[in-house]
Amino acid sequence: MAGKVKWAGFLFLIFLTGMAHPGFAHVRHYVWSTEYQTLPKNTFELENYVTLKVPHGEASNVNQWEYQEELEYAATDHFSLAHYERWETVNQTGKDSTKYAGFKFEGKYRVGERGKYWLDPLLYVEWATDPREDHNPNEIETKLVLSKDVGGFNVTYNQIMDSKLGSGGRTEHEFTIGTNYELLPGLRAGAEMKGQYWNPGSNRNELALGPTLAYEWTYFWVAAGGLFGVNHTTDDYQARIIVGITF
Repeated sequence: MAGKVKWAGFLFLIFLTGMAHPGFAHVRHYVWSTEYQTLPKNTFELENYVTLKVPHGEASNVNQWEYQEELEYAATDHFSLAHYERWETVNQTGKDSTKYAGFKFEGKYRVGERGKYWLDPLLYVEWATDPREDHNPNEIETKLVLSKDVGGFNVTYNQIMDSKLGSGGRTEHEFTIGTNYELLPGLRAGAEMKGQYWNPGSNRNELALGPTLAYEWTYFWVAAGGLFGVNHTTDDYQARIIVGITF
């Protein structure tokens, strides 16, 4: 089931490349960090995410695959809306299972134009619901994105607040930092770090870092990255690949 979901989304992306408009580049250079960018007005983008999480590679054979399909629409050059559908597969000896993991709605607002301020700001809000959660299925995530370009270098920071809604819901304060450099036209390499400033459910905050690689072609783009846990609170290893097209 998990393989069918993954390949169906990938084949759909290939099919839509025939409808794509070259030049409408909206490229993700990071896989964990939100960037300072929005789509051109009245355009759509379809993105396919595949994420692997290995919590304790040495002590357990359990791992998780997450699949996410996103359709984004730009209402203006500065404001876009997106809808996500999600599935998750838990791989465990004799107990593999794939379940629907809910949906998300996202809004992004890009402030000003690139280079207008010393740091380029973007505001982000997301509502997610997970039918597998009995007590707090709804969640609100907000981000302040700050970005800076210097020549071929980019540095991006996300300040994140993730809140579970309802009775007993808790709020986590998180961050991501990404930096990359344009090696060749359309090809960027860099690194990302993500972690927590405050995790109410643990005495230790998560922290992970790893490399990121992104490539842009005329009709589509692809970004891939991995993270390695720095402490025992964090998954040992995470990997993600995102493929997108604009039409």
